[in-house]
Amino acid sequence: WDLTYYTGITKNHLFEGQDDAGEGSLSGYFTVEQSIEGMKELVKRLFGIVMQESPLGANERWDVEENPNSASNGIRKFEFFEEVDGDGLGVMYLDLHPRPGKYTHAAHFTVRCGCELRESSSNGQTNYQLPIVALVCNVSPSSSNTGEISILSHSEVETVFHEFGHALHSLLSRTSFQHLSGTRTAMDFVETPSHLMEFYVWNEEFLNIIGRHVQTGARIPAKNIENLVRSRNTFKAMEIQSQCVYAMFDQTIFGQPEKWQSAGSTTDLFEKLHCENDLLFARGTHWHSKFGHLVSYGAGYYSYLYASLFSADIWKESFSHDAFSRSAGEKYWKEILIHGGSKDPNQMLKSMLGRGP
Repeated sequence: WDLTYYTGITKNHLFEGQDDAGEGSLSGYFTVEQSIEGMKELVKRLFGIVMQESPLGANERWDVEENPNSASNGIRKFEFFEEVDGDGLGVMYLDLHPRPGKYTHAAHFTVRCGCELRESSSNGQTNYQLPIVALVCNVSPSSSNTGEISILSHSEVETVFHEFGHALHSLLSRTSFQHLSGTRTAMDFVETPSHLMEFYVWNEEFLNIIGRHVQTGARIPAKNIENLVRSRNTFKAMEIQSQCVYAMFDQTIFGQPEKWQSAGSTTDLFEKLHCENDLLFARGTHWHSKFGHLVSYGAGYYSYLYASLFSADIWKESFSHDAFSRSAGEKYWKEILIHGGSKDPNQMLKSMLGRGP
């Protein structure tokens, strides 16, 4: 209930005047535009891919009704091409800012899955239906107070790149069937690419790419980056323990009825699990009632934490020493992303890591 508040105060004390998210000394350094530049740099250096903004047609918008030519709500379109031969790879729409009636969380949506088409090309090669995805968030919008620039917190940047990891999974997979394309893979593996992208927003080299002060253009001071990276692991054990409790709660209420009906209400069960796992619980609250993943995951929320182990393994083995290694990036594409859900995740991880996860 108020854990975030109190851990924030502690981080503020430990890391020299940062705010409750540990980000006070980073205020003004992150923007939507710089985050997009970071995406472009990332795919170019890792995969040899060009990410290019394209005009948005009136029939491609879903953010306005009366004036479909208005760009005020900020949906943007990006096309992806292979740098060497110019072959198209897919399209990504960015819908990053809140508006009335919009989905209120962050997500990656597949508009059209990639798949092989029955009709062959004139030279006999298989035609491929290119994927189209939408990356939807609700990050801080621009305003007259910010000079029409969308200034983001570091946590918002992390959310954007988490969803970008899902988008890359869909864009770069090449499967025979659409139902095995991209993120249509095993539930306890699907969060691996998204968690891997999160590592970049804690990487010093990448932070120096996306972190430019909105007024001066200056890079983030080295001390601020050091404090940010250190803050990532502060209270990490408590965070992981909380995730375990959420996963157990999810599995219990979607499991056999006799396992949860005896607990009374779902609030009683939530409190019981907290107490059994030495976590604080504020009586009179029911945080779980706003926990959207209980609906979307349905007994599979454990996969969020489970997949983070795979991404951490991939990062440590392949990218921790050189975050922009082209050889590691191409291997990640060809051994993980390209297969979508058409290959056993264990086999993909063995091919990527050279061993079992």
